[in-house]
Parts: sequence; C-alpha cells; structure tokens
Amino acid sequence: MIFGLGKAGFGLFLSFVWLACPATVPTARAAEDVTLYLNQLPHRLVPGTGQQYDGFLKELMQDIAVRVSLKPGPLVRSKTNFLQDPSSCLFPTNIRALRIGSKADTLLSSEQVDVVSLRLYTRSKRPGNIEIGDFAPERVGYIRGSGAVQPLGPNADRFLAIDSEEQLIRMLELNRIDAFLGHHPDTALALEELNKPDALHVSPLPVKKLRFKVTFICHDTETGRQFISAVNPLILKMRLDGRMRAILGPHAEFRFSEETQDDRPLTE
Repeated sequence: MIFGLGKAGFGLFLSFVWLACPATVPTARAAEDVTLYLNQLPHRLVPGTGQQYDGFLKELMQDIAVRVSLKPGPLVRSKTNFLQDPSSCLFPTNIRALRIGSKADTLLSSEQVDVVSLRLYTRSKRPGNIEIGDFAPERVGYIRGSGAVQPLGPNADRFLAIDSEEQLIRMLELNRIDAFLGHHPDTALALEELNKPDALHVSPLPVKKLRFKVTFICHDTETGRQFISAVNPLILKMRLDGRMRAILGPHAEFRFSEETQDDRPLTE
C-alpha cells in the first residue's frame, strides 16, 4: 500500500497511471484487406489444382505481406464485381482487354506475369496468309467473355461466343464453324489435354498482333497501391529465377513482341 492512501485512494492512483500511459502502437500499420477477383479459366486458373495460374497464386500468397481474399468466378462476373469494388483487384487480366475507356485512368497494373496472344485456328492449313475476313463472321467462334475480339472490326459482334476451348475445337472438327479465335497458350493446353496437339492449324503470328500482358489490375486507391507494391517484386523474382517458367510450362510466353530479346520488366 502506498503511504498515506487508503484502498479507495490506491485504486484511483492505479487508474491515473493506466490513463497516463499511452497504448502500444505497432511500428507498422496493418495491411488493408484486399479482395482479389479471379477470372476462372478452364486450363489456366482452376482453384485447387495447383497448376498454371493457380500454382502461381499459391506460391505468391505464401510471401505477400497483404491480407488477400480470393474470389474466383466467370469472366463477366469477376470483371463486374471488380469494377464495383474499390478495395479490390482482378487477375488475370489487362487494362486494354477490359475495354472500359476513360475508367482505365483510375486503375493500376502490376508487373507482367506472362503474355497471352490471340490466334486463328482452322482445320487445315490454307494457301497464303489467313485473315479473319476470309470467313463469314457467323462461322468464326471465340471464347465467351473475351475482351480481345472487339478490336477485330465491325463484324466482331457477329462472331459466335462459345463457353470453352474444348467446345470450339469440337465444333471446328465437326465443321460447325470454319475457324475460331483462340487464346495462346490456353488453346494449346486444351489440345494437349484432348491428346490432339497437332489436330488443328494455327496461324503462325498472333491475329492482328493482338498480344496482352497478363497482370493484376487494381483500383488506384491506397489499398490498390499497397497490393501492387507488394506483388511487383515477387513477380519479378519468380520470372527471373525461373519459377514462373517452371509453373506455367513450355507454352507460356514472356516476350511482349517478336523483337524483345529478354525477360526484363516490360511497359506498355
């Protein structure tokens, strides 16, 4: 007992000491929660498989210093949810492929993970250069939800939207379509899973050179900037030390143009 204080006085003294001592403040502010909407892709992002982008995300999330909630879903739904949620990011995607006009100025891109290109698939090789205009638009298929086909001209809205690469491949084999626009390496992976790696002819160059850097996209907010800052060094490390190649496999592309000669970080 402190001299001169009764029990009541001693209690008041302890209360004073507690109030006078500042609360412990962490040296670093806790990271904000980030919702990461995922574009489910049959051969590249299937949660729980540990393959392709799912394997990449699993490894990335082990080292990232940000709390992340993963929300996989179909392409259109994930895009819609992302655009309505300022505390969110989207993967895999590309600002150009989102086709949202001036809204793109409010978004941030991460470092490139890999490159996806649009290619034209036919049953057999044709003489000369193959162009989309060689086919009736109604006989050209593409993956439903893809934003890559819109820059292909006024007939793009007449192309057939199909749900999967397997369906496109089978429709082409059955002569229900004359050609389809496939994403590489997605279509190459689908052909391998069907044990038909050489069943179709693919145009040697990307259609109209449509190549997209696959990135994380976030809103330009404190949360988004924090997430991008956290993933960028991890992406670069995985690309440069060979882990990205090991996870994504031999079909993955990392060079944005035919002229690019190395794997250094690329810019738009």
